Amino acid sequence: MYECWLFYFDREQIEEYPIARNDKSVDHFVTTLPVGVYSTLRTVQKNMIFQFSFHLNRLVESYSLSKNSFHFDVNKIRTPLNKIINEYPAEEIRIRIHIPLSEPEKCYIILEELSTPDKFAYKNGVCVNTNNLIRKNPKVKLTSFIHKSEEIKNYCKENNLEESLILSPERKLLEGLSSNFFAVQNNHIFTADSEVLSGATREIILDEARKAKIEINYSPIRYDQIEKIEEAFISSTSRGLLPVIKIDDKQVGDGRPGIITNYLLSRLNERMLMEAESII
Repeated sequence: MYECWLFYFDREQIEEYPIARNDKSVDHFVTTLPVGVYSTLRTVQKNMIFQFSFHLNRLVESYSLSKNSFHFDVNKIRTPLNKIINEYPAEEIRIRIHIPLSEPEKCYIILEELSTPDKFAYKNGVCVNTNNLIRKNPKVKLTSFIHKSEEIKNYCKENNLEESLILSPERKLLEGLSSNFFAVQNNHIFTADSEVLSGATREIILDEARKAKIEINYSPIRYDQIEKIEEAFISSTSRGLLPVIKIDDKQVGDGRPGIITNYLLSRLNERMLMEAESII
């Protein structure tokens, strides 16, 4: 179950927003709202949010990149968000913040219990597939993309696939529907850059790779190179870092999470605790 609240920047007022019974998922519910920019956040130890400032700034940046002007102080959301988080009955919470392009004075705040993959997935890796969706503006988080990807997400759930990776017209592995993608070959990390959405989790992973003197190649691997890579993983705010052991019908490496993947997973988990911010 999830709840939605509507915060008005212009009046600094918050009210509960009704949800129809047939809105079974947050993604489906968001497609019923006006098209807007969004960001997905997660709590850490209930009363803190992982890289909260980054997410708030990205909302404003996405608004600007969509050729619209956001005239309000996005930080005004902190106090009402703190209130509804404290009242929400879950140990950890996944938060979707959505600001319509046509009504920037409104902000939808959607809360649901944080659900992450189980320990088996982090230890043994997950399977993903590929798709040919096109994200017109990869640097902007627009809810219109959620609507396009809903059918693919449902297919993944029904077939025990963790994620679906977007292929470019040149058959390059760009990113997941809700994650960034990394491949490891010859101790080098390969990941797309300008063609994909930047993420707070992605930046920490790249920072830790640089600290460990792991070479980073900002170019995505091609689909026909999958069987040559040694490791792969995806990252997102909710998942953290998750090893990938199979893409479509192609096994990655020896079918187990690799040394670099496990090292970066450990470092990310430490950084997530270090970089959790107070809400107010």
